Amino acid sequence: MIPDFFQAHESVAHFGLWRTLVGLFIVLFAIFVGVEIRIGNEDEEI
Repeated sequence: MIPDFFQAHESVAHFGLWRTLVGLFIVLFAIFVGVEIRIGNEDEEI
């Protein structure tokens, strides 16, 4: 019982870490896309 509990705890910790990394990646990607769209709109106006 105890080893199973520790293994489950480690997987939860890794899942939390991956969720954080994926969240940061999505935020950075969204910022990059937003900047690209903003630059594209400025180029069309000129």
